[in-house]
Amino acid sequence: MNQQQIKELTRNPNALLRFHMYGELPRCTNTPATPLRDLIEIIPKRLWREFAGITLSPELGFKSKATFHSLTQLYQWLGGNKTLIGNQTLPYMTWRATQFRRQLTLEDLLAHCTKSPSQQVLSLYNLNKGARHNEHN
Repeated sequence: MNQQQIKELTRNPNALLRFHMYGELPRCTNTPATPLRDLIEIIPKRLWREFAGITLSPELGFKSKATFHSLTQLYQWLGGNKTLIGNQTLPYMTWRATQFRRQLTLEDLLAHCTKSPSQQVLSLYNLNKGARHNEHN
C-alpha cells in the first residue's frame, strides 16, 4: 500500500468500503502516454530549460492552443512520472486527440516553440531535427 492509495481510501468512502469488505486496494495506473510526452522523454533533461513558449496544436496531438512557459511545465501537465488512482483523470486527457498516433520529430516540437536550443547544441546530444523517436505501444 502506497501513500496515494492511503490518500484515496481516506477521501473515497466507496474505496474504503471495498477495502474493508474485500481487501481490495484502489488501483494505480500510469498516465496514458502521448506522442508528445514520448518525444519529450528522449530529450536530455539538461536541455529542457532551453525550450520555451511551447504552444499546443493539433499537429502535436492536442485540441488546444495552450502555451507553456517551459518544457518542464509541459511535461508535468502531460502527466510525466505520475500515476492515477481509481478513475482519476488529468487535464491533458480532456484535450488530447485520442486518434493521434503519428510519431513526432524534434522538428515538430521546434515549430511550436518561441525559444529552442541551437542546432549546434542539438547535434552535441545527437538530436537531429528530422530524427524520429521510437514509438511506444
